[in-house]
Amino acid sequence: MRPLNELPGPALPATEQVRRWIESPVELWEECAREYGPMVALDLGSVGAVVLISDPQCVKEIFQLSPEQFECHQFNEHYRYVMGDHSVLLQDGEGHRRQRRLLAPLLRQSSVPKVAVISEIMRNAMRGWPRNEAFNPRPSFHEASFQIMLLLLLGETESETSQTFVTGYRNTVVRQSGSWAPWRNFARLQPKMRELLVAEIRKRREDSGIPGILTAIVRANTPDGNPVSDVECEDHVFSMMVAGVDPTAITLTWALYWLCKEKLTQKTLQREVDALSAINDAVMQLPYLNAVFCETLRMYPVVTTPSGRKLTRDVQLAGHLFFAGTTLVPCPYLIHRRNDLYPQSESFKPERFLDRTYAPFEFFPFGGGARACLGETMAEIEFKAIIATLLRDFSVTSSGTSAVPQRHGTLLAPPDDFNINVQPRVTQ
Repeated sequence: MRPLNELPGPALPATEQVRRWIESPVELWEECAREYGPMVALDLGSVGAVVLISDPQCVKEIFQLSPEQFECHQFNEHYRYVMGDHSVLLQDGEGHRRQRRLLAPLLRQSSVPKVAVISEIMRNAMRGWPRNEAFNPRPSFHEASFQIMLLLLLGETESETSQTFVTGYRNTVVRQSGSWAPWRNFARLQPKMRELLVAEIRKRREDSGIPGILTAIVRANTPDGNPVSDVECEDHVFSMMVAGVDPTAITLTWALYWLCKEKLTQKTLQREVDALSAINDAVMQLPYLNAVFCETLRMYPVVTTPSGRKLTRDVQLAGHLFFAGTTLVPCPYLIHRRNDLYPQSESFKPERFLDRTYAPFEFFPFGGGARACLGETMAEIEFKAIIATLLRDFSVTSSGTSAVPQRHGTLLAPPDDFNINVQPRVTQ
C-alpha cells in the first residue's frame, strides 16, 4: 500500500492553498486534476492533510466506509453559527444516525408540498418579474424556495411567525451579495427568530394536529425516551433553512443559464411541458425534464465538495493507505467532468441522461453513503415544479455568454450580474 505522503500535490504554502480553495476553487481543482491526477494531496491549514479525489472507484469505497471510521463536523464548522450546535451537519457517529432516523422520513415525497402548490408559489413570485427588461432571477428563486421550506416546516406561510421569517430572509440573504455576508446578517436575526420558534414549539407540544413537520420533530423522543429539546428543534429548523433553500435556488439559476445558452434544449423542454394538462405531480415523470435536472447538477453541482471525511483510523482504499487524521474529499465537479464517463463533458447535453444510468459514485451531486443529502427528494420536486411552471409561462433569454462560478458560502453560484429577459408565451 502506498502511504499518503507519496501522493502528488502542489508545493504551495498551506496559506496559499487555503486562499485558492476559498477564492478560486474550480481553477484549483481543475489544475490539480490536470497536473497531479485523480488523487491529490493538499494542505488546507487548520483542516490539515486533505486528499482531493476524482477517481470513481475510490469514491465508491469512501461511500462504503462505516460512520465509525470518519468524522465530518470539521468540514462543516463554518455553518455552526447559523445552524446551531445540534445541526445534523455537525453531528457524527451515533448522534448523526439518530438525527437521520428522525429527519429522513419527514423529507420523503409524501411530506413535501405538492407540485401544484409549489407551482403557485413560483407563479406569485413571477408576477413581479419585469417584461423586456434584464433582471437577476436568483432573488425570486431564493424567496420562493424559502417559502416552500416554511410551508414544509410550519404547514403555512401566512402567520406572523412565517411572515417575520420571510421578511428577515428577504432582507438579509436575498438582497445581499457576497460569499458569507448574507449568512452573517441572517445570524444576527436569529435571537428574534428563535423567540418565535419557542412559541411555535410550545403550541405543537400541546397540539399534535398542527400541520408541518416541525410538529413531528417536536413530538419525537430521543433514544432515552425524553422529548427532543427546544434548542435541538430550533437548530433543525435553521439547518433546513440554510441547507435546503440556497442550493435549490442556485441550481434553478444555473438551469436558466444553460437553458438560455442552449435554445434547442429550452424548446425541447417546453414541448414536453406543454403536453401536460396542468403543472401537477405528472411533471415528476417527464424524462427530458429529469435529464435537464441531472445535467444541470452535473455541470455545476452546487455543493461541489460534499462533507469531507476526516478519518478516525487508518484505512486502505484504492491501493493507498490513508492515515487517521487525513480528510478525504470526493469531488463531484471533477468526476462529473471526466470525458471517459461524460463524453464532451464541457458541453450541456441532457440527452446523456436519457441514454445511460450512472452509478452513485459516478454521479453524486447530493453526496453519498452515510452522509448523503437528506433533502434530495425535496430538491428534485422543487426544481421540476418550478422549471416546468416557468417554461410553460415564459421563454427566457440572456445577453450573457458565460458565467464564472462565484462563492455563495460554500456553494458555487452564477455571478450576481447574471441577468435574464422573459417573454410571455401563448400555449394552446
